[in-house]
Amino acid sequence: MKKFLIFCAAVLAACAVCMPAFAEIPLGSVSFSESDTEKTRGIKKDYNKAYLTYFSVIASSAAYAPKGEGAAYLKNYGWDISVQQASRDKWDVHFIQAKNHMSDGTNLYLLSFRGSVNKKDWTADLTAGQVIYGGKTLEESEKIAKGKAERTEDMDAAVLKKAAKKQNKSPEKEVDENAENKNLPKVHKGFNVYADAVLHHLLDDGKSEFLKQFRADRNARLLLTGHSLGGAVATLVGQRLIDYGFDPQRLQVITFGAPAVANKPFKQKYGNRMNLIRVTNTADPIPLTLQALLRTYKQFGEEVRFRIPGTTSNMTHIMNLYLDAGLRNYYQALDKGVKQGALQDWPDLLLSESGKPLVLICVKEGKEDKKKKTEPMAMLQRFMLNEYKALFPNYSVYYTDDPWKEMEARQADYLLVLEFDANPSREDRSWFLTLSQTLSDKDGVIAAGSVARRTSPEAGNIRAAMKAVRLQREELLKQTDWLRPGSVQVPGKFTEAEAANR
Repeated sequence: MKKFLIFCAAVLAACAVCMPAFAEIPLGSVSFSESDTEKTRGIKKDYNKAYLTYFSVIASSAAYAPKGEGAAYLKNYGWDISVQQASRDKWDVHFIQAKNHMSDGTNLYLLSFRGSVNKKDWTADLTAGQVIYGGKTLEESEKIAKGKAERTEDMDAAVLKKAAKKQNKSPEKEVDENAENKNLPKVHKGFNVYADAVLHHLLDDGKSEFLKQFRADRNARLLLTGHSLGGAVATLVGQRLIDYGFDPQRLQVITFGAPAVANKPFKQKYGNRMNLIRVTNTADPIPLTLQALLRTYKQFGEEVRFRIPGTTSNMTHIMNLYLDAGLRNYYQALDKGVKQGALQDWPDLLLSESGKPLVLICVKEGKEDKKKKTEPMAMLQRFMLNEYKALFPNYSVYYTDDPWKEMEARQADYLLVLEFDANPSREDRSWFLTLSQTLSDKDGVIAAGSVARRTSPEAGNIRAAMKAVRLQREELLKQTDWLRPGSVQVPGKFTEAEAANR
C-alpha cells in the first residue's frame, strides 16, 4: 500500500491546476501539501487509489475493444493508443500500449491486456498445470520453466508412473523428487505462456520500442492492467519485468476479476515485491476458482472488493459490471473527500480562460424526477454533466425552468440546455438512456439533437453514457469555432465568489 501511494504522489498532479487535463480524466488525482493533516493525507490517498483504479478499469475495457467507447474516451483525453498482438508457440495475446503525460509533465506508460474472448484464450485459462518460476532474463526464465515442467505437483499418479517408467526410475523416487519441488515458486502454465509471448514482443523481437522508451525516461511510470485472463497476464509480466531489472517503484499493476496465477512459495517470495491491486467483486467467482479447485494456487497483493448486488446480473464476471462499479467507487471516494473538506468536486461555476465565451448550462430533469431517480441513473447523469463541464473553459450550471431569463441575467454568450432521462423497457431488465441537448446563442437555436441508448448492467451503463456524450460532443464541435477537441479543463482557478465579479 505504501509503495502504491508513493506511486500516486509521484505520478499524478493536483486537480487544482487550471490547464488542459491530458491524461487526468475528470477529475484527476490530487497532490499532497505540507499543510495537510494526517487525516487529510489519508483521505487523499484513498481518493487517488480510487481514481487510478477507475482509470485502469476504463483502460482494461479498451483492451477488449480498441475501437470501442472506452478507447474513444481515453483518446479524447490525449491517450495515444496502439493495438498490439503477440504470438508464441501458436498462442496469441492481444493488448494495447499507450502513452500520455500528466498535467505536471510526468509521462505515464500503459499496457492493458485483453481477457478471454475465444477458444485459444479459454484453453490458456484451463491449462491449470504449473511451471517453476525464476530467472533474471527471458531466456533463463523459459529454460527454467521447460526444464522443470515434467515434475509439477499437479500431475496425477498415473502420469508420474508413466514418466518414471520412461526414465527407468521407480515411482517412489519420482514422487519424492516431485515432493521436493513443492517448495519451489510456480506459476500457471497457460498464463505464463501468454506472459512470455508479451515479453518476447516487447523485449526481444525488435517489434517494439515501448519498454526501451519507458526505461530511458527516468521519471516515467508504467501501469499494467487487465481483466480476467488479462489481469493474470499483467501480474506475471509485471513481476518478470522486476526480475529483469525494471524499478518496482516505477511499476503499478491493477487487475480486475483475475484468477490466481501462482502457488504459496511464489506468494511468499515475490508477493510483496510488486505494487499489485487486485480488484474483485462480491458476486464474481473467478478470482477464487483456481484455489477452490487446486489448493496449490494462492492469491496475493492488495485486494479491493467492489460490492455487486446478486440481483444486478447473473453474469457477475463481465467487464461492464467492473466498469460501472469502478465509477461508483470513485464517486464514493470523491464525495467522502469533499464532505471532509479535503477535495473539490466539479464546481457549478468556472471561469478559467479569459476571452472565451461563457456557456450557461441549464439542466432539465426528465420523467424520472429527483425523488424517484435510481442510483444508476443519478450516477450516469453526474458522469455526463461532468463531461460537459470538462469541455468548456467558462461555464455556469443552473437547474431552472426559464433558461433564457437566466442567460440574460448572467450575460452568457451561449445557452446549452441538457435533459437526462431514463425509461425502463417493458420487455426485459434493460432501459433507455436519453441525452438531449440544445445549443443557442443570443439570436436563437444553433443545434439541437437527442441520443437514446438501450442499456443494462450486462450491456454496460457507463459505455452507453460514454457514447451518448461522445456523439453530442461531436455535434457541439461542429457548431463552435472556439471549442476544440482536447480543450478539457480542470477546476480551480477562480472561486465562485471571485467569478461572481466577472
